Amino acid sequence: MNESLPPILPANGPAQRRGRHAPSAMWDWGNYPSWKDTIWELLSEIVDERVRNAFVESPPEYVVSDDLDWLNTSIKSVHGVELDSKAFLVDRLMQHFGTLRAVHGTRTNDVKQYYRHGIWPLDPIVAHRRAQQLFLNEKHPELSHEHLTRAIDAVGVSNREGRVWFEGNELLLLSQCSHYMVYGPEYLTAIAAHLEGPRDYRKVLKEYGEPTLFRCDVPLSLMHYETVASFAGKAIEQVFQNLLDGDTFEPDLWRGASFCIRTTLPPKSIVEHYHPQGLRDTFC
Repeated sequence: MNESLPPILPANGPAQRRGRHAPSAMWDWGNYPSWKDTIWELLSEIVDERVRNAFVESPPEYVVSDDLDWLNTSIKSVHGVELDSKAFLVDRLMQHFGTLRAVHGTRTNDVKQYYRHGIWPLDPIVAHRRAQQLFLNEKHPELSHEHLTRAIDAVGVSNREGRVWFEGNELLLLSQCSHYMVYGPEYLTAIAAHLEGPRDYRKVLKEYGEPTLFRCDVPLSLMHYETVASFAGKAIEQVFQNLLDGDTFEPDLWRGASFCIRTTLPPKSIVEHYHPQGLRDTFC
């Protein structure tokens, strides 16, 4: 799948680190070997050798993350107790891991502001002011406030306002969702796409800043319970599929792991950044 994609490399060699150590209780979601054994340890109170043997001897048709009845059934058959294995693991994850490594892509000409203020949720007022600066000027005399208002109304903010989005799969963000870095914030890109005029106004966004990817350690305490539960389910799915496949198991490199928080990510949670090159323009 990725053979046809252009190389994606940091512009200036290694990512620019901030000179701090990552916390020891960081969950590096994209590095499956680094946490596989930890998941087994966290599950050990309810998933012992007998449960694993029962699973291998009578595996379900599908090992899935959203519905763990297949595991709960194995636990009940061995231990005789009803248990929500996903909720159990969420509790253990919250006790063991302080943060989850994820990435945030954007386009900016001022990375210092992120290290000063963090990564903030979408504020429509700020975004609308930025849209006015970008599109209502002498470069675009064909556009008016009415054009911009219609575009803003068409886009809406109900699914974006007050959220900061991250992706646990860095490779997927770079190769399949590069528009976040090619054009910048999705909300502004959507407004630009809805402007009625003689050109594609999304291209205007490419005239400012440069593609930037931030690697972040997102505190689990800032994540919604259901978000952590989703990661717990995916982790259980992977280790049990690994149990079936043995040495032939390989994590799905193209599986997304996006999530949001509803507050500003603190500056101290930004680990490093770099400026990817060779990004595919998915809108061309």
